[in-house]
Amino acid sequence: MEFRYFILDDDLACRRILAQIIEDEQLGEVIGELPDGHGNVVGTILYHQPDILIIDLLMPGKDGIEIVEQLRERSFPGKIIMISQVEKKEMVAQAYAAGIEFYINKPINKIEVISVIKGVTERLRMERSFVQMRESIAALDQIGSLKKSSGSIDTHSLNQAAIKERTRETLADLGLIGEPGSHDLLQIVLFLNTVPDIEKYLGEYRHLKDLYHAVQEKYLREEDKKTDVRAIEQRVRRAVKHAMDHVAALGIEDYNSPTFERYGPKYFDFGELRHKMKEIEQEQEAPTKTRVNIKQFINALYWDIIKSH
Repeated sequence: MEFRYFILDDDLACRRILAQIIEDEQLGEVIGELPDGHGNVVGTILYHQPDILIIDLLMPGKDGIEIVEQLRERSFPGKIIMISQVEKKEMVAQAYAAGIEFYINKPINKIEVISVIKGVTERLRMERSFVQMRESIAALDQIGSLKKSSGSIDTHSLNQAAIKERTRETLADLGLIGEPGSHDLLQIVLFLNTVPDIEKYLGEYRHLKDLYHAVQEKYLREEDKKTDVRAIEQRVRRAVKHAMDHVAALGIEDYNSPTFERYGPKYFDFGELRHKMKEIEQEQEAPTKTRVNIKQFINALYWDIIKSH
């Protein structure tokens, strides 16, 4: 799949380095670039419709955050990566609130840029696969071919045994075998594989408690009559935090670790993952302030498993 990039940065050397990385690593094609925020920048970007916009925070003319906000107001569908020398937490938080996907600190680290871009493109692939699947199901619904009568094929019912095996392998990669929450995550993946519309549980405005309640009703009640939604929620959160600790530790040991590259940018907010890595490196004993996005983790886990079958 070919991805299209637009680079907006007042540093010519930076633009050239980014374009070179994208070309050398065969990550896609740079279709346009601008040196500053003067003029009709937003209109130019919307005209080109890149899949990924790489934008500097501080530039002559409009700053990066202002441009991102205007793009989101006009329903720009692409992913946005911000790159800057600014490390103030308030500015970074403002950038994420405006709608960026990842924040990369300058000077440019080639390995980090590649890792972040691969994470973003992987998310794009998952989103597009989901849209295609939904459109296919809608088309089949229209012609009546999703009836649950004899001879019909349930497109959501992949082999549960294979799904279970692949999920366990992934959880092992994430250092979660033996964690109580790993069983809940396994049951969540199995459950999502049986429903016709996972957006009902993982949609942007859906609360995860609906998913936990459904899984508890379908899978967990018979196994553990004492379990409740709150207990599932706590076990899953602890498991995801443990997975972030595991992946962050691997990244510190080796930034080229296959496990770190595969799971880091896709399963976790990369800014939070970087924060966790710094925390581990500094051996901080104070309680962690790192946040985990449980919905992002479950989405990535589910689509990872489905794609492999």
